Amino acid sequence: MADDELLAPVRTREAVRAAKQGRDDEARGLLRKALLADPSYEPAWLWLAWLVVDDGHRKYCLEQAVEANPESQAHARLRRLRKVTSAPPPEVEDFADPPPPPEPTPERSVWRRHALRAGIAAVAVAVVAALVVLAVRVTADEPAPVHVAVVAGLSGPGAERGQAVLRGTRFHVDQINGNGGVAGHPVRLLVHDDEDDPEAARRVAEEIVDDGRAALVVGHTVSRTAIAAGPVYAAAGIAAITPTATADAITEDNRWFFRTTFTNRYQGAFVAGYLNSVEKARTASVIHTDTDYGRTLADGFRQAFAGVGRVRHTVSIGDAAEPGLGARIDKAVATVARDGSAGPVVLAMHEDAAERTLTALRDKGVRGTVVGGDALSNDSFVAKLRDSPQEKKKAGSLTGDLYLSSPLMADSLSGEALRWADSFRDVNGSLPSWQAMAAQTSIDVAVEALKRSGVSTDNPGRQDREAVRRSLEAMNGPERGVKCLHGLMYFDASRSLPQPVTMGVVRGGKVASAPIQLMPSDTAKDLDAATEIAADRSVRVAGQVLVRQQIVTTGFNFNEVSALDTEAETFEADFFLWFRYRGSDDATAVDFVNAAGSDVTLGPAVRSSERDGVKYRLYRVSGTFKASLDFHHFPFDRQYLTIALQNRKHSASHVVYVGDRKVLEQDQAEALRSGSDVNSSIDRLSGWKSTSLDLYKATVGSTAALGDPAVTEETPGIYYGQYVAQVTIERDLGSFLLKNMLPLVLLALVTYASLFFAREKRYIGSRISMGITAILSAAVLLTAVTGSLPDVEYTVAIEWGYYAFIFLAGTCVLAALLSGRLAAQNNLVGWRKLNIAFRIYYPLFCLAIVLAYVMAFG
Repeated sequence: MADDELLAPVRTREAVRAAKQGRDDEARGLLRKALLADPSYEPAWLWLAWLVVDDGHRKYCLEQAVEANPESQAHARLRRLRKVTSAPPPEVEDFADPPPPPEPTPERSVWRRHALRAGIAAVAVAVVAALVVLAVRVTADEPAPVHVAVVAGLSGPGAERGQAVLRGTRFHVDQINGNGGVAGHPVRLLVHDDEDDPEAARRVAEEIVDDGRAALVVGHTVSRTAIAAGPVYAAAGIAAITPTATADAITEDNRWFFRTTFTNRYQGAFVAGYLNSVEKARTASVIHTDTDYGRTLADGFRQAFAGVGRVRHTVSIGDAAEPGLGARIDKAVATVARDGSAGPVVLAMHEDAAERTLTALRDKGVRGTVVGGDALSNDSFVAKLRDSPQEKKKAGSLTGDLYLSSPLMADSLSGEALRWADSFRDVNGSLPSWQAMAAQTSIDVAVEALKRSGVSTDNPGRQDREAVRRSLEAMNGPERGVKCLHGLMYFDASRSLPQPVTMGVVRGGKVASAPIQLMPSDTAKDLDAATEIAADRSVRVAGQVLVRQQIVTTGFNFNEVSALDTEAETFEADFFLWFRYRGSDDATAVDFVNAAGSDVTLGPAVRSSERDGVKYRLYRVSGTFKASLDFHHFPFDRQYLTIALQNRKHSASHVVYVGDRKVLEQDQAEALRSGSDVNSSIDRLSGWKSTSLDLYKATVGSTAALGDPAVTEETPGIYYGQYVAQVTIERDLGSFLLKNMLPLVLLALVTYASLFFAREKRYIGSRISMGITAILSAAVLLTAVTGSLPDVEYTVAIEWGYYAFIFLAGTCVLAALLSGRLAAQNNLVGWRKLNIAFRIYYPLFCLAIVLAYVMAFG
């Protein structure tokens, strides 16, 4: 920070002391010095507004505070002064923006002698004036913003979770505003920190109500704060959407609260089904905190597991915030550790208590499966475990056999969700956590509710907010849902998002998808659900039949990409491919769906191993693959070379390929290095360069039943999981343009030179022939430039440039004919004006074409 900017806070603090002692004149003088040092220092403007007497001076100061900080508290005070005329107070009058100068009186010009120059100047002035007027109108008529309050625990023990929600919210709102906001109205966020504290949450909720600008609330981020703030919103009639709080009580008795995730009871029931079906557990134990989150998660698990096994112990360690937590943890752990049949242990608690409880369990010799809820499914919790002395001493001593449940996993994204995550990583430096992705979903739902309700004001009334709540409440089924990046979003009877739980494991210090998941089937099994469950292929969770799904962690490492044939639309690739999975080796039974021939197969594994039931297989693959090329933007085109693999035996209900998180998180420079030579790039394409490598899962389906009796009218078709590696390549434009456009540039210069020929009759024919020659030469050059392209039924970008030049050369022929006629009539003035006009028109036309290409493809 510059020295002058450092003076602003110092002078403002001195002014505050002077004001509190009644020395107002001295305080105003100090504030003047502060604002001279830093005119954008918001606190100085707020204090000056408090000290001035005149309302016009006060309004000016508050306006400057809002300009310095668009989320300033000055908004509320400005509304009371909306009828007052703003004027700078004497303290800042000399460095405030001066009034505009009076319009100068135009002098009479001698335009008759310089008609052409004056005309050009007039046009230029008119264009500039029109742009200025347009800019003023756009600024003046900017639609009023729609405000959404965002509440998260931005400080305190859960700060990482709250900051993740805020990052996801801000990033997605920026994208929404870039696409037009809410019916043209920008979305503005009112950010609040509830410190993950119930009392602070109530105060924040009251501040939001008193402020009056928020049309709805996105937050809070933990159950106890959402429960505390809920009655305040209900009493004021403001709808709230929590992206991450899962306690059932949040929405049970509050019709103003919604959530874009599952409930604790459903999560607990899912964990019970997972342990019974996947881990074959017949006994289990629960250790939970005495909070809404801990109790409901534990109850959901205990009630569901009682139907398939026996819950040996359900032990509370009380409220983690109360003294004596360590002793209570030791007592609970001792109870579980003494029982050799305690089974897997479920930790229904937040991070700090979970870290201490897990450490105590491992210290007592409990080495079996431990499962944590969504509150623990984040990299910050895993990082604490990784950095603990016990884990450093022996890797896996804490994180081994640790499962964590969450709504989403970054390694299993596809389509638009993956592109969003990649953009998020480019801005924030890492893939989004599930909390950031859940916040994105909440914002999508909030924006859609605002659109459907028609609310587009920065000062919504009770009826406006009621309309927002009704819009949210109406999203009660698939047909009324919202298409979000992660799929169709709608609310169930508990005003929660009905979505399956994703189980994660700790791998490489990060949370990744577990090798086996339970997911809804892509074909109807209602008629034989009992048979499927009895055969251990499915499990019933909260009334829903879920099938066992094999998650195969997949990685690509390219050695080279070469031999792009634009006419045949094929390319050659050589790459390493690996799989990590648990269970059947059918996971490696894959076909490359876009292989150009049947000879592209996995072949024998280069390397294979198995550890703790997890299998690893490494293959080296090379061959020719088909590419779908698009030349609309040739030569500024960007092509996508993809390699897609698909399991040939099982549908997506049973086998899904997801990305290796270490590969997903590497930067593009590393991803584009050759796997066989780290010092070289994968590029072996003449005239092209690779710019990015994207890896994502996809799903492809057939609407035909193919004779499968399991396919019904409700679920027509069978869907297969794919995994796609996509290399993006761009042309080396520098060499391409130099080689292919230089002849056209020289031709344009020669044609332009013909406009400077003398007016003698013998030159008229030369000008006409040069224009015609330019037209024919451009046609020949265009054929040569586009000769490497396959037969396409559309006009490529470069053709428009050649067509524009052909048109320009045609106008030069017309100019030559007209100038010849004027010369024959001995009209020297007309001949001169015509030629000067074309000498100006020609380069301006060329410049316009160049600018158009720069704007379209730059």
